[in-house]
Amino acid sequence: MSPTLHARRATSFSAHGSIQTRIEGRLIVSEVTGPWNRELVDQWAMHTYQDARQLSQNGPWVALGIIFESMMCTPDALDSIRRTVQYSTVKLRCVGYAIVAGPTVEGRDLLAPTYAAIYQGLVPFKMFTDANEARAWSLEQLRGHGAAG
Repeated sequence: MSPTLHARRATSFSAHGSIQTRIEGRLIVSEVTGPWNRELVDQWAMHTYQDARQLSQNGPWVALGIIFESMMCTPDALDSIRRTVQYSTVKLRCVGYAIVAGPTVEGRDLLAPTYAAIYQGLVPFKMFTDANEARAWSLEQLRGHGAAG
């Protein structure tokens, strides 16, 4: 998420997929329509960095990703996600990552173990099929760190 972490790299690709983010209390909610590539992940990291930095000044926060259509992404996008997760947990006080992907999202079952590995050892992570359940889990993570959602 750091501007220096994701320095602009020469690329011949535009961002694939789309992403919109918003703050809901102590949650940064990202709605992603895939498939996507590293350029979209880097764009997301740069865009949410300011929000994450602002939230971290007042306590912990949780990232909630809601995925539509496809979870398929390039290997370098997965690497970029891992670097972003590491930075946000170590430097920006992120205390959880929840991902919502319904059963019809392409690649959900294939990539679920890959995503679990990305977050392993860094921060609590859980994948959901229901956004309300993901929000409830996210609020539990915040309460566990003495913060309200």
